[in-house]
Amino acid sequence: MTYKNTQSIKHEEVLMYRLVCIFLSTTVLCSLGCQSPDGSGGAGYETVAGDAFRDTEAARLHNTLGLEAIDENDFDMAEQAFKQALEADVMFGPAHNNLGKVYYTQELFYKAAWEYQYAIKLMPYHPEPKNNLGLVYESVGKLDEAVELYSEARTIEPDNPVLIGNFARARLKRGDKGSDMRGLLTELILKDTRPDWLTWAKDKLALMPATESP
Repeated sequence: MTYKNTQSIKHEEVLMYRLVCIFLSTTVLCSLGCQSPDGSGGAGYETVAGDAFRDTEAARLHNTLGLEAIDENDFDMAEQAFKQALEADVMFGPAHNNLGKVYYTQELFYKAAWEYQYAIKLMPYHPEPKNNLGLVYESVGKLDEAVELYSEARTIEPDNPVLIGNFARARLKRGDKGSDMRGLLTELILKDTRPDWLTWAKDKLALMPATESP
């Protein structure tokens, strides 16, 4: 039986880890066109450089502390906690998503989009990062991109009222009309329980002629 040198194995693991990080970073920057969603630039931001030896448990702990800080509206503390999570494990997708929330709340849209894109790459089957990136694009008036992202999120959780509501709102902003919009608003009314959204959907539905053609 032959054994590989332990130091060589660790070197190969570190090299592979760094190559994955470089691939993800390059993909994210290219997908954003190296500028912010509103086209105002913003190249130069990069996510936290994590340790080559990942500590997922530590990342999960710091991520939880960050969420608690958000609940207390302490976004500086939350940002610090999520960055610490990523220093422990830069491949921990929830921390990227939550760091994006901090930046979105502060209207730092380029940074938010960067982190959401990273989270999407790491969690392709989770709807939240797609929805969150849609919010960024909707906030800067890029409605086609927002609608596409909300639609992708809905393919993962089609009955989620938050996703239905965001999808409907962005489509109405874009000027979409027709029976499919009536159906979308009706679906939201049937599946949502949030009073403000129910009122919004009913008001929008009441403004649409019942026989409006697509």
